[in-house]
Amino acid sequence: MDLLDLNRSSLDLNLKLMAELDEAHLDLPTPCAGWTVYELLRHQVESTLAFTASVRRTAVDAPASDDLTVAYRVATDAVTEAFRADGVLEREAEFPNHGLRRGRELVAGHFIDNLVHAWDLSRAIGVDSTLDTELATAAYRMSRYFPTTPDVRGPGAAFAMPVAVPEDAPITDRLVGLLGRSPNWPA
Repeated sequence: MDLLDLNRSSLDLNLKLMAELDEAHLDLPTPCAGWTVYELLRHQVESTLAFTASVRRTAVDAPASDDLTVAYRVATDAVTEAFRADGVLEREAEFPNHGLRRGRELVAGHFIDNLVHAWDLSRAIGVDSTLDTELATAAYRMSRYFPTTPDVRGPGAAFAMPVAVPEDAPITDRLVGLLGRSPNWPA
C-alpha cells in the first residue's frame, strides 16, 4: 500500500470508530494525557485542517460543522485531495511548529498521528484496539525515525517519550509504546 493509501486507511478507520460514538462517549478519558474523547476529536479535526492548509499554502479553515464527526469527515476529504495533488509529495511546505517539511513527511506524520489516535479512540470507548498489521507495521517503521527532541517528544510536543515494550510484543503494542502510550492503558 502506498503512503497516500495508508493515510486514507487511517482516516477511514477513525471515521468508522466515530460512527459508533454517542454523547456518553465524549467525556471519557483517552490515552492522550488530559484529553477526553471530545478533545481528541477536536484535535483530529484541527490537525487535519492544519495539514491541508500547509500543503495548499493557505490559511487554516474553520471546521465545517460543530458536529466533530461531520467536521472530521469533511476535513479528511479535503486533506486527501490536497495530499493527492500533483507534486505535493516532493514539494516542501511549512507546518506550524515544525518548519519546512517535504510533502511526503507531512503525509507520513498525518498518517501516523491519525492511526495512533484511532488506537486512542478504540481504547477510550472500549472496543478492540488491535490495528491492522500492514498499517501498524508501516507506521512503526516510519516512527522509528522520529527524534527524541523537545519539538517532537515530550510535554506539548506531538508525541510523548517512548514507553518500554518487549521486542516480541504485537506490532500494535510496539507502535503505541514507541509513540509514548502504554499498551495496557488504562491499567
